[in-house]
Amino acid sequence: MFVGLIFMFWAFQVSLSSPQGFETVKTLLQENFLAKFVLWGLLSALAYHCVAGIKHLIMDLDIGVTLEGGHKMAQAVVVISAILILLAGIWVW
Repeated sequence: MFVGLIFMFWAFQVSLSSPQGFETVKTLLQENFLAKFVLWGLLSALAYHCVAGIKHLIMDLDIGVTLEGGHKMAQAVVVISAILILLAGIWVW
């Protein structure tokens, strides 16, 4: 996630600097496989992080704090994250 954020901060800086910079980043993300892969990896990490964070917030409400509930919640995190990661891949490519 750290490497992806470095790329995203660079892309934000360049795209906001001028209209030509925006076109440069747009072209890079449309044509470069590595840039798309880094973007997809960052979106995947953020999706998993958000879903796992929501799971922890739910568990802070004393929902699913048993061993069985924790196991089911962890499985739900993996399934929901996998769906979001696939959707992010479809969106990026």
